[in-house]
Amino acid sequence: MDSFQETRRQLQIAILAIAVIVPAGVVGFLFFEKNLGVLDAIWITITTLTTIGYGDQVAVTTGGRIFTLVLIVVGLGTFLFAIQATATFFVSPAVRDLRQKRRIQREIDGLTGHFIICGNGELVNQTINYTLERERIRQASHREQLYKPIDEALDSVFGDDAEGYYTRIRSIIRRVYLRIVAVVSSSTTLLDVLVVVTNDGEYANHIRDKGLLVVEGDPTDDDVLIRAGIKRAAAMMVMLNSDTEALLTVLTGRSHNSDLYITAATLEEELSNKILRIGADSAIAPFDVTGKFFNNATLRPAVNEFFNSILFHDASGMEATQLYLPENSPWVGKRLKQLELSKRFDAAVIGLRKPNGEYIYTPGEDFILQADITLIVIAPVLRVEALAKDSLHGTGKKSVVTHWKHLHTQAESPYDNPKRKLSMVEAEEEIAGLSNHFIICGSGRVARNAVRQLDPERPFVVISDDNVYTADLLRRGFRVVHGNPTREDVLRKAGVEQALAIMISIEDRADSVLTVLTCRALSNRILITTTALSDDMIPKLKRAGADRVDSAFHIAAQMVMLATTRPAVNDFLEYVIYNYSARIETTELYMQDNSPWIGKTIDELLLDRLFRAGVIGIRQPDGQYIYAPSGQHVLKENEVMIVVTPMMHSDELRLTAHGTDTSRPYTLRHTGELSKVLGKN
Repeated sequence: MDSFQETRRQLQIAILAIAVIVPAGVVGFLFFEKNLGVLDAIWITITTLTTIGYGDQVAVTTGGRIFTLVLIVVGLGTFLFAIQATATFFVSPAVRDLRQKRRIQREIDGLTGHFIICGNGELVNQTINYTLERERIRQASHREQLYKPIDEALDSVFGDDAEGYYTRIRSIIRRVYLRIVAVVSSSTTLLDVLVVVTNDGEYANHIRDKGLLVVEGDPTDDDVLIRAGIKRAAAMMVMLNSDTEALLTVLTGRSHNSDLYITAATLEEELSNKILRIGADSAIAPFDVTGKFFNNATLRPAVNEFFNSILFHDASGMEATQLYLPENSPWVGKRLKQLELSKRFDAAVIGLRKPNGEYIYTPGEDFILQADITLIVIAPVLRVEALAKDSLHGTGKKSVVTHWKHLHTQAESPYDNPKRKLSMVEAEEEIAGLSNHFIICGSGRVARNAVRQLDPERPFVVISDDNVYTADLLRRGFRVVHGNPTREDVLRKAGVEQALAIMISIEDRADSVLTVLTCRALSNRILITTTALSDDMIPKLKRAGADRVDSAFHIAAQMVMLATTRPAVNDFLEYVIYNYSARIETTELYMQDNSPWIGKTIDELLLDRLFRAGVIGIRQPDGQYIYAPSGQHVLKENEVMIVVTPMMHSDELRLTAHGTDTSRPYTLRHTGELSKVLGKN
């Protein structure tokens, strides 16, 4: 802005100088050349200053010639300065940036129902990068799906190109078609309705270069949020480097728009409840959600993979979406089976939110839909828009972010009041007798948040190198191994060779890689999940042997976008994954070769009647998923059932499905043979 002001000042000086010199030249020529009229004096002044010099009018007196020389020296310098100032004004980066900002502001002024991101830093960057990547995958998937009918038609005429028929010409046809689709396609994406508010000028320029709409300024400032269109926005995401500023931004946003859906990220977990009380609809603590995520990825990898495929990974082609049914929706009053969602849209309902906020998982086909219900539906990405339109057909409404207070699960750990305490000797004795257990390795924020949600009486072992934390874990009844997790003897003491899975969350980069390498060297069957401090660490940790790697801020970014754009889906996820308050969990049941369920249909198991359980997915032996499977699906060996059930029935359900209380999958790693009985090791 300083550069722009300096350029504008130079241009103003040049214009002022010209405004003085031209009249002075006219007066001078009139004074020295008595035979000239006013028009002739103006003519000779302009042709002299511009060095055109036609020669039809010239100074003939000595005084006139001397005056002409002075006018040329002074005037030419002024004109050159004016040309330079004018060129600088119109081509300088400062002016270009100003024009870009004005263009962006005009675009923002035309938005309604858009999304605002407030902040800068790693979490905002990950959120934007995730959104960019998600839209790129969605568009590529969309184009591929559009080409599929053409590909099938060509297969029927020329033969399948996958088998070598006309591969070169088919490849050219495909590329040309996809390019044409990319050019003519003009569908609106999330990126078109996303506005970023940041007070970091350098970061603002970086975001603009990516083609996003940016408002530069303090997000706690009313004027800045008004420029971002806060009064017309559908939702706002607050991700600041200060919890105090986040609180102020939430207050400011809520004061301008009572219908705004606000998601706020807090650095400290304890502030989540406060920020909810002052007006946020959803609060996300990055290290807390990362801990929960890695708990799920380590203890229930198939469940984790299932939800990732419908929530975050658009390459799967399937998406979990929310459909709000207003009073005049054509679906209201009908039974689910009457909608024929599977036949018409390849879609299935895995849950719903009742008007009172209560969730129901896997509603039956005879469930009668009411007004103000929100359905949680899994459908192909390309069918989601048509599905939403069908649910609102004739209502004159569009699908929007439904505004309600977020489902708040219990913030405190359910295991804060331990039933027992252990000494180090007692802990080591118990660990020595464990097999098929789970190990949590680390003493940082992610690891502590993960352990906070675990039941110490379950088969968990924690490796800690922090004396105070180790003592606290023993007081809470956890089995603990104290020592450096990079050391082989420490990992052996934790039983890594007998364990099913280990979660590694170590803040030192080298130690993290070394621990993964050592674990993989000791056990090829163990499932290894680990956190990465930065994106560049992800490929290194995978090469070292980790099965699942992600960063805390990337996971938090995904959850922020989910909570903001699909709040009912996010609520349903929190309700069914592992909800101690509602006593509901989602578990995975391995169809091992001795399971009594193999060969039976899902309906024959009577899961709803016996366990109040519902099947929301099945992982097939090839790793592909069946979403919301039919009750007529026949279970096969090495399939994995994804089942939602009350916690009180989960142990009995696993016992019944696996055949015995000692049978567990040989490995949780995602391999060709997903499950084998432990005795075959």
